[in-house]
Amino acid sequence: MRRSLSYYIISGMLFLMVLAGVIISKRYSDSLSNTQKKLQTARMNLVSMKDAQVDMEKTIADLKAIVPSDFASRTPEEHIFIGLDELKFRMKNAEIVVTNMEYKGDEVSLPVTIKSSISRKAAGKDYASFINDIGYLQSMGFPFFYIGGISMVQSQDRASVSYEIKGALKTLKTAEGRQ
Repeated sequence: MRRSLSYYIISGMLFLMVLAGVIISKRYSDSLSNTQKKLQTARMNLVSMKDAQVDMEKTIADLKAIVPSDFASRTPEEHIFIGLDELKFRMKNAEIVVTNMEYKGDEVSLPVTIKSSISRKAAGKDYASFINDIGYLQSMGFPFFYIGGISMVQSQDRASVSYEIKGALKTLKTAEGRQ
């Protein structure tokens, strides 16, 4: 009986060792599976992060192309006045009227009204100039020109068409201007 008892004890110990080995193997297998999933997720995130980095670099390059290099060194008012000077130079025959600067949040704007006319005698040339001026206003970068409205009125004698463009030159406050 002692012999059979010792066989039972030895077989029980072997069974416990095998069971412990199976449990350890299962936990190791689960851990390895989780590690592989995390590695795969990290690899996918790496691709997403590289795409995001390319997008950020493109955005920064686009921003550098739009924002003047002296943006931070000048006040928003200076940028607006420079834009106004460029506008007056471009539209020499137009009457340009401005009102007071407006400050709203991180934006500075200068309301602008542009008045001029298109002669019927030179309608083709004047109309093309008018369209080019509208295109110029829409393509302005810092400061931007917001077009609020365009009105056109034909004169009584039908010799000309007067137009009025209402809008605003707008720019952002610089870091110094926000403090």
